[in-house]
Amino acid sequence: MKHFILISVICMTQLSLSGQIINTNSKTTIYLVRHGEKEKGDDPLLTDAGNQRSGDLMRVLKNKKIQHIYVTQYRRTQMTADSLRIQFGIDTVHYLADTTGTDLLEKIKEHHDFGKSILVIGHSNTLGFIIKKLGIPEKSIPEIADNEFDYLFIVELTKDGATLIIKKFGAKPIKMAGNKTMQPLQ
Repeated sequence: MKHFILISVICMTQLSLSGQIINTNSKTTIYLVRHGEKEKGDDPLLTDAGNQRSGDLMRVLKNKKIQHIYVTQYRRTQMTADSLRIQFGIDTVHYLADTTGTDLLEKIKEHHDFGKSILVIGHSNTLGFIIKKLGIPEKSIPEIADNEFDYLFIVELTKDGATLIIKKFGAKPIKMAGNKTMQPLQ
């Protein structure tokens, strides 16, 4: 297993959902990742490298006591969740992939997942907005490039605010000619 690259960003703020502060006496841990490497098309499947990344994600999170996995309506997020979902029998919850994060937070609240550990699988153009909605300042959130699939964002919510930890997992994608992404040999 690859070593984790740890980049810590500590940000203390308060979380607001529809204008209300979410009070929880216990810590909520939200793991957020982009789907794995994908083929081309409107609703593409994962590539072999994406399926490998799904397995890498399962190995990284296997002891984190994930209660639910939140996925969008797109197959690539659902497939990224499959290794963890199947291996540990974790239910998935579908949320709308958008740039507001509102539907996701409503679903988390609806499933009583504040105070638990959950996984959110999203997209390069939505994860930053979700993390911001969780109370992390925008300047602390890196932009995810089209060829980056290895970020693992961890947002911890407590009564004192939100903390962001940024790690990398799995093999680093390699950009190849012709816009193809390949994994290095391991």
